[in-house]
Amino acid sequence: MGVSSPLARSVMSLAAARASGIQLSKSAQQARIRRGEQAHFVIRLVNGAGSVAAGLTVLDTLPSGFRYVAGSASMDGVSVTPQVSGRTVRFENISLAGHQTVEFRLSMLALSSAGPGKHTNTASVTDAGGTPLAPNAKAVVEILVEPVFDCGDVIGKVFDDVNRNGYQDEGEPGLPGVRIATVKGWLVTTDRHGRFHVACAMLPDQRIGSNFIMKLDTRTLPTGYRVTTENPRVVRLTAGKMTKLNFGVSIGRVVRLDLRDEAFEPGGTDLAQQWEQGVDQLIGVLRKEESVLRLSYVDASADADLAGARLKALKALIGKRWREEGARYALEIETRVEVGQ
Repeated sequence: MGVSSPLARSVMSLAAARASGIQLSKSAQQARIRRGEQAHFVIRLVNGAGSVAAGLTVLDTLPSGFRYVAGSASMDGVSVTPQVSGRTVRFENISLAGHQTVEFRLSMLALSSAGPGKHTNTASVTDAGGTPLAPNAKAVVEILVEPVFDCGDVIGKVFDDVNRNGYQDEGEPGLPGVRIATVKGWLVTTDRHGRFHVACAMLPDQRIGSNFIMKLDTRTLPTGYRVTTENPRVVRLTAGKMTKLNFGVSIGRVVRLDLRDEAFEPGGTDLAQQWEQGVDQLIGVLRKEESVLRLSYVDASADADLAGARLKALKALIGKRWREEGARYALEIETRVEVGQ
């Protein structure tokens, strides 16, 4: 454009007006699919202005785990060949007349690497200089959970660990009617063979798996039985795999020691002198075989608080002596107070 004046003449170049009124939308034709199936999408590009918009580029970005289906793209029903690079599909050199709408259709394939859940496909539009002309348009498709590929199953057994080695050996039967719980609050009861099964216990991480925890409810064990394995137990679940989780229990020897006021110094928590050597004898009995020690304070005329303090002190004394003697196994000491009745 030339501008004249009595003093000088200047020449200015004005940039072409930027296309305005461009609108972009995207929709998925299926809300849910499975891996191996195709998802079909529609992209609508609208020129809301009365002028021509030329040199536009529509870029469609596929989510991870999806692949563009070759030959599936069309523009207003006419097959087109976009530029495909990795997870991007590019439609270039698009021109829209004033108030014109163009519709693109394309399909993508859900690969085995696409995890269950929602996946977002994003489309954008730019001018010839790469400037965005409208907000990105998004469409979501959900991949359904498939137990064969996504779930981690748990099978297991509660067994009578006769030799207390923590493993089920030949001839060690299962225990029926024992309850096991998960951290989600699911309760599972063993069948008549001691077996249990948690179908699709969780959806583990597709790459590295996930931890799963179960705990045996010891209140449902037969009288006298104790757990010989870890409780709760943690196992690593892998998607599409089955994991075994067993609990061993064994009927243990219970050594019971009944106590009365006469066993202690009057008004105190120390054992009477004549019973001091009895602690060493008790340790010798406990060393012979893995046992549970049950301390019971049975005295109707005793003070409840004093009785509780005496049991606490005696438990600490026995634990100390047990450790000094080498602590051949983890000694469990139970206490029970029956006084004032």
